[in-house]
Amino acid sequence: MAEAIWVYGVQDAAAARPPAGPGVDPAHPVEQVRHAGLAAVASRIDLARFGADALSESLEDLETLGALARAHDRVLGEALGAGALVPFSMCTLYTSLDGVRAMLARERTSLARALERLRGRSEWGVKGFAPATPAPPAAQATTGAEYLARKSAVKRDRNALEAAVAAVHEALAAAADAATLSPLQDPRLAGRTEEMVLNGVYLVADADVFAFRALVADLVARHHVPLEVTGPWPAYHFSR
Repeated sequence: MAEAIWVYGVQDAAAARPPAGPGVDPAHPVEQVRHAGLAAVASRIDLARFGADALSESLEDLETLGALARAHDRVLGEALGAGALVPFSMCTLYTSLDGVRAMLARERTSLARALERLRGRSEWGVKGFAPATPAPPAAQATTGAEYLARKSAVKRDRNALEAAVAAVHEALAAAADAATLSPLQDPRLAGRTEEMVLNGVYLVADADVFAFRALVADLVARHHVPLEVTGPWPAYHFSR
């Protein structure tokens, strides 16, 4: 049976321990590939099921893609419990264990630097949504002046919302070690119906997580923008 190695991420060899249970291929457990003081979190895959051609077909099927993503994220989530982790994108494959070791040797400096930056920190997401607004009154005849007044009020409300969102992100970024903004998403991906107005990502010291979450609650009360905190996540946004 032809096999390849699926790599989930890299940790310090001294602190790392392999997550329990199988990898994306349920026939193979998660293991470590150690070299040069680093440990790649990896598992073997059957190329007949997970090779390039099979993966190409799988990635076009949303149900299969979702299952692969959940398995990949599950392993990363378990590995995070052992310490700092540089996560790799899904479907990062090597033909052999020696190929993984060669990667660790080749990228040792950049990986070690990333692990140092992430040590004792975790990635958190904060999504903001437009506050619910009353439904507009039934259409009725209005003067031009009334129409312009309503249009001006809508613009003022939008400007106020954008200013509030900017203030929220500024406050959260100041409380984090690093911050970035991701593209706004369809709110249905977060199980919401309101317009998404903030999709912030923050690298927070583990010792400051409680204070960071308390700050989010304070910002909701202060700016009246519904906020949703998620995490901790593998630090994709701050690892490279």
